[in-house]
Amino acid sequence: MAHLTTQNVKIVGVSACVPKTIEENIELPLYEDKEEARKIIESTGIKRHRIVEKGTTASDLSVKAAEKMVADLGWDMQSVDLLLYSCTTRDYIQPMTSPIIQDKLGMRQDSFVMDLPLGCAGWVYGMSVATALMNSGTLKRGLLIAAETNTQSHNLNDRKSRPLFGDAATVTALEFDADYPHPMNFVFGVDGSGAKAIMAEYGGFRNPVTPESLVEHEIEPGVFRKGTDIVLNGMDVFSFAIRRPPKSLKELIELFHIQLEDIDYLFLHQANKYIDDRIRKSIKFPEEKTPYCMDDFGNVSGASIPLTMVTRAAGQLSQKENHCLACGFGVGLSWASMEFWTNHLRISELVEY
Repeated sequence: MAHLTTQNVKIVGVSACVPKTIEENIELPLYEDKEEARKIIESTGIKRHRIVEKGTTASDLSVKAAEKMVADLGWDMQSVDLLLYSCTTRDYIQPMTSPIIQDKLGMRQDSFVMDLPLGCAGWVYGMSVATALMNSGTLKRGLLIAAETNTQSHNLNDRKSRPLFGDAATVTALEFDADYPHPMNFVFGVDGSGAKAIMAEYGGFRNPVTPESLVEHEIEPGVFRKGTDIVLNGMDVFSFAIRRPPKSLKELIELFHIQLEDIDYLFLHQANKYIDDRIRKSIKFPEEKTPYCMDDFGNVSGASIPLTMVTRAAGQLSQKENHCLACGFGVGLSWASMEFWTNHLRISELVEY
């Protein structure tokens, strides 16, 4: 089991930016029969999601969220030493998007910036990388951006995926503190044999874009896809999601001797309500301490855990110390769980762009 403990780094704030445009699943033109739409909403727990306007990228949302976070903390942007960008819907294949964000934010040219295209487990993995880089104290302040514009990578004519996914960007602000008493603990896992469960077949260098890969085909009634669209094998993903994440959380709890009665919040990747309920019940954790935001925002991949913190737990996170667990899981197939503490976080008001 791969695991990690990092010290001397604390979360000081979380912000989020979502598009202004809201799509109500009950109103989607893909469903002539509203009863079918109602069944999807009931089975997934997703009522609506946000969708970017044409020409807007995940980095555009990220810049807005980062500017809000830094302003609310009263930081000088020049004091930020580290920027990690966890996102698969990057602006370009090359260069990385993090240098573009660094320039737009006006960060120093001698700062540490890097892309982490990790998908659904990206926030937890990103937290491990950011805190590991910062815990020596040479990097004092950092921003972890977890963002995704899923509506640009999934076919909007696919009645199976369109109701599920939304767009968002989040920023988690981190600060070195040699006297901070709480560590962050992590466990990780990956099963590359399941990589095809969530995949866009064309668009990389294994299968470059061809004219045929850009042609939309009707796979089955109401399901249209191009070779460059991300496709989920529903049964494979479901089987993975109800097995691996619960096991990961149990490993974390056992390895680091965590008492569940001491935990204030369990933050799960917002896959769908049924899957997340299965995970929560598997570790016998109370529903009232497991917030969800998928009903209003859908599955926003790696941004889902911090977006839940901003939109569903801001009051308690900003007012007191909290002992939390988190679990991210998905594309790869990868998963990661973590234990962390927060103390009077600065939670920014949700930005719409």
